[in-house]
Amino acid sequence: MPTKSYKLTISDLFPKNAKLMFLVGAGCSVDAPSCLPAGRAAMKAIIEYACVDSEKAKILNLKELRFEQLVEIIRDRLDPELKIIDYYGQCDQPNLQHFFLAEMIKKGHIVLTTNFDHLIEYALLKSGVPKEDVVPVITKSDFERYSDPAELYKKGNRAVYKIHGSPKNAITGENTKKSLVATIQAFGSNKEGLKTFQVEPFKKSLFENASIGHSIVIMGYSGSDDFDVVPTLLALKNLDNLIWINHISNDGGLERVSEVEVEVEVEAKALDSSAKDKIDQILRDAKRLNIAKGVYRVQANTPKLLQKISYLELKTEGAVPFSLSLTDWSNKNIMHPSNSLKLYISNKIYFDFNMYEDSMRCSEAMLLLAEKEKEQHYKSVALGYIGQIHHVKGNYPEALKRYEEALKIDEELGDLSEKSVRLNNIGEVFRAKGNYPEALKWYEEALKVTEQLGDLKGKATILNNTGEVFRAKGNYPEALKRYKEALKIDELLGNLKGKAVRLNNIGLVYDAQGNYSEALKRYEEALKTAEQLGDLKGKSSLLNNIGRIYNAQGNYSEAMKRYEEALKIDEQLGNLKGKAVRLNNIGQIHQVKGNYSEAMKRYEEALKIDEQLGDLSEKAVCLSNIGQIHHIKGNYSEAMKRYEESLKIAEQLGELKRKAIHLNNIGLIYKEKGNHSKAMKRYEESLKIAEQLGDLKGKATLLSNIASIHYDQGNYPETLRYFKNALQILTELGLSESPSAKTIEKNIKSLKS
Repeated sequence: MPTKSYKLTISDLFPKNAKLMFLVGAGCSVDAPSCLPAGRAAMKAIIEYACVDSEKAKILNLKELRFEQLVEIIRDRLDPELKIIDYYGQCDQPNLQHFFLAEMIKKGHIVLTTNFDHLIEYALLKSGVPKEDVVPVITKSDFERYSDPAELYKKGNRAVYKIHGSPKNAITGENTKKSLVATIQAFGSNKEGLKTFQVEPFKKSLFENASIGHSIVIMGYSGSDDFDVVPTLLALKNLDNLIWINHISNDGGLERVSEVEVEVEVEAKALDSSAKDKIDQILRDAKRLNIAKGVYRVQANTPKLLQKISYLELKTEGAVPFSLSLTDWSNKNIMHPSNSLKLYISNKIYFDFNMYEDSMRCSEAMLLLAEKEKEQHYKSVALGYIGQIHHVKGNYPEALKRYEEALKIDEELGDLSEKSVRLNNIGEVFRAKGNYPEALKWYEEALKVTEQLGDLKGKATILNNTGEVFRAKGNYPEALKRYKEALKIDELLGNLKGKAVRLNNIGLVYDAQGNYSEALKRYEEALKTAEQLGDLKGKSSLLNNIGRIYNAQGNYSEAMKRYEEALKIDEQLGNLKGKAVRLNNIGQIHQVKGNYSEAMKRYEEALKIDEQLGDLSEKAVCLSNIGQIHHIKGNYSEAMKRYEESLKIAEQLGELKRKAIHLNNIGLIYKEKGNHSKAMKRYEESLKIAEQLGDLKGKATLLSNIASIHYDQGNYPETLRYFKNALQILTELGLSESPSAKTIEKNIKSLKS
C-alpha cells in the first residue's frame, strides 16, 4: 500500500521546536469572514459572466478546464489588464486561517502563498504588528533583497512571500501588477530549455534558504492545483517533512494522519495515470524524488486543526463577512461582453478542448449574429473557426473557401492581425495537400505581416509551420532551425501550448533521423506539459508518438501500451479522428507481427470512422493499409484495387505527397508481377512529384526503387548510378546510418564486386 496510518498523531508532526514553512492556497480564504471564491467557484462566476447562456451548463461541466486557462481566454478578449485579479484585493476581512498564519510568522516560521488577496498582511496588522515591520515580498527586487527569511526575522520584519505576485503591495500601496503569475502564459514565461514548469531563477535563493531544516505544510489546495504546487515542491531541497492538510468539513473531531511510502514496482505499474486521488499522486512523486524525509497526508477540518497546532484561541467573531460577489464586481469593473463576444469565448473554450461539434455550433451562431448585426470582425472570426473545423476533418475545399472569405473581410477592414492568421490558415491547407511551394508562399506572406505587427506569438506559429514543410520534404536541418527559433519565442512569451508543440516537432525530426533517445526526450517533456495544461488531445498525440518510437525499436508491447492509452483518451474525448489514427497504428503492430486478420480488423474499423466523418484524406490512408495486407499476402488484384482508390482520393484532394506514395505502391506491385515498364512509369511519375515538392527523402526512396528495376533488367551501370544518387541524398539528410542507407551501401558493394 502507498500509505500507512498507524502510530501517527498531529503532535508527532508538529512538535513545539519544529521549524515550519507554510505553502498557502486559495482554499484558505474561503471561510468566513473572508468568503472569497476559490477554484471552481471563481470559474463558475467567470463563465456565468462571459459565456453565452445556452453553453454555460456544458462549459461548467468541463472538469479539465483550469482557472489559468479560463483567465487567459478572458484576458485576450475581455479583460486585457486582468482586472479580475483585482477583485481578490477588495476583501479586508481575514479569517481564522489568516490569523493563524500571522501568528506563525510572528513566531519565526515562513509563509509562502500563491493567493492574490492581502489577507495575511491584514491579519498581521490586526494582530499588533506595526505597519512598518510587515514586508510583502512580491517583485523580483523584493525576492532578491529578502531572500533570507531568518535574517529578515532577526531585523524585526514579518514577511509574507507572494510567490505568484500580487496586483499591489497592500502595505506600501505600490502597484505590482507586473509581478502577477495568473495565467498559463505567465507560468511559462522566461523558462528556458526543457524545464517548463519551474520557479523563476530570482526566487531560488529564497527556496534554498527556506528549505534546510524546515518542514513544509501545504494547506488550502485541493490537488487539482498541481499547476501551483508541483513547481514549488521541485524547488525545495532537504526538507524534514512534507505535510499536506486536506480539508474535510466533518472530520468527526479527529484528524487522520497517513504517511506516504514509496510503492513497490508492481504496485506502481498497477496504478492508473488518471488515479482517483491527485493529492496522493503528488505526494508519491515527492517521496520518490526525496524532497523530504517524511511525507504525510492529514485529513482534517483545517480551522479546528490549526487551533490545535497553534495552542492559541484564535477568534474572528464580530467581523462582517465579505459579501461582494465576483459577478457583481465584474459588472462594475470589467467591460460587458456582447453576445458575439460571449459566443466567441464559449467557442474558444470548446475549440481549445477539441470539442469541434460544440465549437461549430458556437461559430455558426456567431456568424449568423455577425451578419445580422453587421459585425464584420466577428464574421471573419467565425468564418476562420468554421474553416479550421473543416480543415481538422480533412474537408480542404470547404476550409479554403471559408478562409478566403475571412481573408477578404480582413483586408477590407485593414485588420492585419486577423489577416496574418488567415494567410497562415490558407498555407496550412496547401501543406496538408502536400503542395509545399504554395504553402511556403502563403506562410512567407503571413510571416511578413507578423513581423510588421511585432506579433511574436504569430511569428512562432508560422516558423513552426515552415518547419513542418521542411520536415515533410526531408530537409531536417532547416526544419530544426525553424522549430528551435519558434521554441525560443515560446520560452520568451511563456506560450506553454506552443512550447509543447515545438518540443513534439523537434522530437519528430530526431525520430525521422533514427535518433530515438533524443526524440523520446522531447516527446516526454512535451507530454508532461500537455498533462499540466490539461490538453488531453495533445497527450493522446504524444503518447502515439512515443508508441511510434517503441514500434521503430521493435518493442511492440510498449508501443501497443501507448497506442491503447492514446485510444482510450480519444474515446473519452469523442475524438473520432484521433481514434482512427490510433486504430491504424495498432493495426500496423499486428501487421508487422504477422497477425494480418487483427490488423485488417483495426484498419476496417478506422476506415468506417473516416467514412462516417467524411474524412477522405484519412480514408485513403486506411485503404492503402488494407492494400498492404493484400499485397503481403500476394493478393495483388485486391491490393491494386485499394491503392488505386487511394490514388484517386489523393488526386481529388490535391494531396501530392500522398499521390506520390500511392503511385510508388502501385509500382511495387507491377515490379513484383514482372511488369517492369508499368512499374517504371509509376516510379518516375512519383519521382517527378517528389522533385516538384522538394521531398528529398521520398526522392531517395524512388531512386532506389528505380535502381531495382534496372537491376532486374541487367542494366548494372544505371543501377549503380541510381543507388549512388539515393545514398548521396540520404547522407546529406543525416541518414547515412539508417536501415535504407545501409541496404543501399550493401547493394552498391555487391554491384562493384
